[in-house]
Amino acid sequence: MMICKSALSLIEPYLDGELDAAQKAEVEAHLSECSNCPAMYRRLSGLGTDLRTLAPRYTAPEHLQRRVLSAVRKEALAKPAWGFPAWGFRPSTAWALAASVLLAVSAGWNVRLLQSQKNRMENTAQEIVSSHVRSLIGAHLLDVPSTEQHTVKPWFNGKLDYAPDVRDFAAAGFPLIGGRVDYIDRRPVAALVYKRRDHVINLFVWPSNSPLAAPEAANGFNLVAWNNAGMNYCAISDLNQAELRQFAGLYH
Repeated sequence: MMICKSALSLIEPYLDGELDAAQKAEVEAHLSECSNCPAMYRRLSGLGTDLRTLAPRYTAPEHLQRRVLSAVRKEALAKPAWGFPAWGFRPSTAWALAASVLLAVSAGWNVRLLQSQKNRMENTAQEIVSSHVRSLIGAHLLDVPSTEQHTVKPWFNGKLDYAPDVRDFAAAGFPLIGGRVDYIDRRPVAALVYKRRDHVINLFVWPSNSPLAAPEAANGFNLVAWNNAGMNYCAISDLNQAELRQFAGLYH
């Protein structure tokens, strides 16, 4: 029988139609019997629908399409030149040119990697904002409603491949009220939920060696992100920035 940890890792490829018949049947059987995983399935399914219907799509201008097709045709018709004489360069010149090209390609590739990493961090921060909003306007703020950290922490066993650091700060005015499994940065993560007066604080926790570069504010919410012992933390709330930083300081 499939356990929650395995099912959660397969929900995304299940929605994308990437599983074979046997895996698909296992996931469907688990979803029909489990009381927790269907919530993750619904969230991911809804996110996919939002992306398909709301994400902007752009068509390349005609002149760019013509240039690309022309370049492809020329490359396909060109005859390979295997010897230095066909290039018109001396060997030393050819090797220098090749080195320059490799250097340029390497530099361009690194720029693309850095840009890709930046885009991913920005997307992760936006996912956190979206998840926080969904938890407030929907009926799924908590999977495990409890003020006891010794109840909330073991609840995550078998649902995640790591153990989140669950603490209660009721004495400092930030009581723990429970937790849930959410989906951030392309993986299931722990969302620990706290209160400060009437304000809800979602604290997302997941393993990562790359600190999250989250903005201090987005969509009317304040965020505080940090990395400790190979774990990323991101607290988000409509609480003022000073008190949210006070909360984050309790975890350091």
